[in-house]
Amino acid sequence: MVDNLILSDKFQKCTLLISKITISRRKEMKDFNDFSKNNELSLLVYQKLVEQNIISTKEKLFLNPYYNVNLCGKWYSHYIITCLYSGQKFFLKIFKGNDTASHCNNYLQDFRTEAGDYAYPIILVPEFEFCGNFYFITTFIEGESLDKISENLTSDEWQIISHNLMKRLDELSTIHAPQYSEHNKFVTDGCAAILKSKLLNRLNHSLFNEYSQKELDKAIKRCYQILDESHFTKPTLLHMDVKPANIIYNSKTGFVTLIDFEFARFGDADYGWTQVLLSGINAFCDEYKQQVVSYMTKGRLTLNEALTIPKFQCYIFYQTACNLIYYYDRDMKCPEDMKDLFEELLKQLSKECRL
Repeated sequence: MVDNLILSDKFQKCTLLISKITISRRKEMKDFNDFSKNNELSLLVYQKLVEQNIISTKEKLFLNPYYNVNLCGKWYSHYIITCLYSGQKFFLKIFKGNDTASHCNNYLQDFRTEAGDYAYPIILVPEFEFCGNFYFITTFIEGESLDKISENLTSDEWQIISHNLMKRLDELSTIHAPQYSEHNKFVTDGCAAILKSKLLNRLNHSLFNEYSQKELDKAIKRCYQILDESHFTKPTLLHMDVKPANIIYNSKTGFVTLIDFEFARFGDADYGWTQVLLSGINAFCDEYKQQVVSYMTKGRLTLNEALTIPKFQCYIFYQTACNLIYYYDRDMKCPEDMKDLFEELLKQLSKECRL
């Protein structure tokens, strides 16, 4: 009996050891595969930059993971590209299916810093394929995103950031196109037609099954009525994702800019301002909401004021719905203020609907 227990104990220890060795070897193999893929990607990036005459053939470069993104349930990285000899830096970004950065690339090239550098990320190498995914290379913007440094910023720095960010948004508002755009393409539809289609599509999401369909239908119809009677600005470049993670601040120079034009489009300027207003009740750091959003709305339309204007009511209703879907699809908690605002407008718009 004792011998059997000893043998059983030895067997369990042996099994555990084998299991640990197997796990260790799998990890080593994964690390090797990751290292091998990273080397292959580095070589491809080198070739692309040489082809565009951006770097010398004698240059050596390194890829440093900067930010992880989830695509179809798998995690991938954006990279900072660092050149060993010249010291140049570039940014390697994985392409997401709805990325519209290339759509506005030509319009951003005219804007420069005092030092003569590009003021926004500019695509240097267009999309290329690697291991089933697509990447593109942009200029690198020196500085840190606000989501990484917000806790360490002084009141004076927040003032600088707020002031210079507003200058950037005003700068973008001077960029116009002959047509509105959606999904990286210019379209012949007007603003009203575009938003009508998007609103109906979004509110068909399963998330809204918990709401009264009759109330939703009336709210949609009321939005249609408002949009048909509204006036819109000429097609203006809208960033549409103003948030701490997309705001770069260089503490040495005070330079501030926006990155990640993934959702950018040409649309009604008021539609873009709505996104900025709603960033004040989104799940961003309190410092950003209290310092930046409050600063930018001084002397300009505030969220409370926007809620009294029919066209803005439609925009806010649609964009709050988009935010609710974003959090729902990622199993994240939506800010209560965002949900409350959607429900408040749902009731108001449905009541005001002209049958």
